[in-house]
Amino acid sequence: MGIRGVVLAAPVLLLASACGAPGGSPGGSAGETPAVLSGDQDDVALDGYDVAFDFDAPVVPGDVVPRVRSVGTARVHTTVVTARGGELTWTHDRGQGWAVRTPAARPEGAVEAAAIVVWPDPADADALQPGSRPVVLQVDFRADAPAPSRPGDDGDNLVQWGRYGDRAQLKLQLDHGTPSCRVAGIGGVVLVASKQAVTSDRWYRLSCSVTKGEVTMRLTDLDAGGEPLEWVRHADPGELRFGRVPLSIAAKVAASGELDRNSVDQFSGTIDRVVVDIR
Repeated sequence: MGIRGVVLAAPVLLLASACGAPGGSPGGSAGETPAVLSGDQDDVALDGYDVAFDFDAPVVPGDVVPRVRSVGTARVHTTVVTARGGELTWTHDRGQGWAVRTPAARPEGAVEAAAIVVWPDPADADALQPGSRPVVLQVDFRADAPAPSRPGDDGDNLVQWGRYGDRAQLKLQLDHGTPSCRVAGIGGVVLVASKQAVTSDRWYRLSCSVTKGEVTMRLTDLDAGGEPLEWVRHADPGELRFGRVPLSIAAKVAASGELDRNSVDQFSGTIDRVVVDIR
């Protein structure tokens, strides 16, 4: 696709870009780079990660998604929130399983919105605070053709933990179809982004790994195969402590877990295999 790495972040910047980083598997020890699935590893079980959604429960295609369950090791509570007629529906993934279809963009009228909201169980709240430990955020997606920006829907949030201006944020998004990862911690903000948009109606795997002094974003074209493209930022956002802020999939939510009605940033397309892992 001709995508290359680019730096768009503060503080002091130093960029290294390379391709072909291998994926890992769950179970690394403290201090290791977080495990990231690469290539076409759709048969890899996700139950060794902290929070993981494979969406492979028995479903009926086209039915509304009333709830989802994490197959990860951490105890979490999930809800599906909707607004203005939006809904999540079950659809086929790339193989023999299932994925979640999000509301399609509309050129006018009310912005239909829907998201999955993930709340840490109070008993596991500390375990899901990365602090200075390595953490990875990952999602498989197939995006609809980009729609014109409009009030209330200016962007496509894939997975977001924390809001802009919060003491901590970790976010994967498509900004007008262009992948990026934003990380904010006590040490500052690091933004890693591509300069070129993904192709609509193709499956991709996007991940963001945060380790001490480094943020790495990887993008794999799952339909074409091959090694992932990689962008590396040598910068340290510092500790990430989210507190009781929920994580959201497919749209932006407030600290209360309700959809942001002013700027929902609804992703339009299909989402599968969402992973949060802390090492």
